[in-house]
Amino acid sequence: MRKNTAGIDIGGTNLRCGIVGEDGTVKNDLLTALDKSLTGKEKKLDFIIRNIKEFLKINKKYKIKELGVGIAGQIEDKSGNILFSPNLRLRNVPLKIILEKETGLNVYITNDLTAITYGEWRFGSGKGLDNLICIFVGTGIGSGIVICGTLYTGCSNAAGEIGHITVVSGGRKCACGNYGCLEAYAGGLGIAKIAQERASIDKAGFKNIIDKAGGKKSRITAETIFAAYNMDGDKNAAALIKETGLYLSDGVISAVNLLNPCAIILGGGVIEGTPDLFDIVKNEVNKRAIKASASNLIILKSALGKNAGVIGAAGLAATLGGQI
Repeated sequence: MRKNTAGIDIGGTNLRCGIVGEDGTVKNDLLTALDKSLTGKEKKLDFIIRNIKEFLKINKKYKIKELGVGIAGQIEDKSGNILFSPNLRLRNVPLKIILEKETGLNVYITNDLTAITYGEWRFGSGKGLDNLICIFVGTGIGSGIVICGTLYTGCSNAAGEIGHITVVSGGRKCACGNYGCLEAYAGGLGIAKIAQERASIDKAGFKNIIDKAGGKKSRITAETIFAAYNMDGDKNAAALIKETGLYLSDGVISAVNLLNPCAIILGGGVIEGTPDLFDIVKNEVNKRAIKASASNLIILKSALGKNAGVIGAAGLAATLGGQI
């Protein structure tokens, strides 16, 4: 049997586990929705650890030695400590030490977008490219960077926080504590909050969207907006999607002008929610980015989709297994 590694992707909404082969194929995967009712660091950690251990138990036949974990947030490089995960509200958590004690495996912890980028670079849309930026839009927004054939993680392992560049000075409050971040306008949570606020002001105009959310404004999510737009062509949903696309384009254009990559890879639940977002970003980048920066640029969709983080986390753990 070829060597197998376990990969875990912990986002703001879901926990996804998978067994990954050396060629990047996922042999077995499991998706678990994070329990939003859980409050407090200990309860959240217990939920995550319990589900990871259960997944490993189910797949013990693969004789796993390394476990790679990508998690939304800032990760201290060598220790594997979670410094801060805004959407999960976890701060100063020694996740590597905890998981190694609980599983008996070598554990590698990284930012979720670093893992996703590694997966796309080695096995997906970025294969064969030496300069790229991978941007995923889900509950939040993050990115990973490859420069001259090297995964770039920055001075303190925090590079790629594109979701927290400012697009509106003094604007909406973000989960990170700052105001006007891209994530607060174009991330899934930000889209939902904007829609909820507008529905409170214009109940009649948002009736279709409210109905799709079970009749309650507080239950409107980004998925509700996509459903209203894709199924009904709802005008308020369409307006919000266009706004989201323009804000997201601002972030992508900034990255293109700054780093001059050969490729931008776009993915995540929000991008997958409606094809129009990808097209809006592509058109805006081609129209507004500095010509020299975008002249050789290609904009691609994620090839690995939902499993990008699992594949990347496992790949990093397998590659760095002798160092962890």
